[in-house]
Amino acid sequence: QELRALRFAHDRLGSLLRTLEVTDVDEFTPLTILTNFVTLVATYSQGFTVLYEPYDDRTPSIPDPVLHLCCLDPSLAIKPVFERYHNVIITSGTISPLSMYPKMLNFKPKVLESLGMSLSRDCIRPLIVTKGNDQIPVTSQFDERKNMAVVQNYGQLL
Repeated sequence: QELRALRFAHDRLGSLLRTLEVTDVDEFTPLTILTNFVTLVATYSQGFTVLYEPYDDRTPSIPDPVLHLCCLDPSLAIKPVFERYHNVIITSGTISPLSMYPKMLNFKPKVLESLGMSLSRDCIRPLIVTKGNDQIPVTSQFDERKNMAVVQNYGQLL
């Protein structure tokens, strides 16, 4: 019963501030952050834990408590993504063995591929181009597909 009530703490605070017609909402930022945290703790009770740090390691003589909501089950965090999208590509440069992903995230992969890494060749250098030499935007917007200036800018880029 108490957890259920805390799930709506953030919404209730927002409703209260609107009802009272509070104009300087920034004044209530600490309370808003707290109610948001309480709402998260109440909503995600399974697979999560709250960690308390009484002080910063850099200044142990100064009390500076911090609360962290930590996800202990990554499958809970990725579940909404799997529910919303039909195909999901997950990449990592560090997780090994690769079979850990399906176990950790609780899914059955359609393709599981490990690609070798080589630093003996030149690496790809990404480049972001927003405008051509003529200062016309280089865009992939549907409306601009027939704009010859955009098409020419793509051609010159290649």
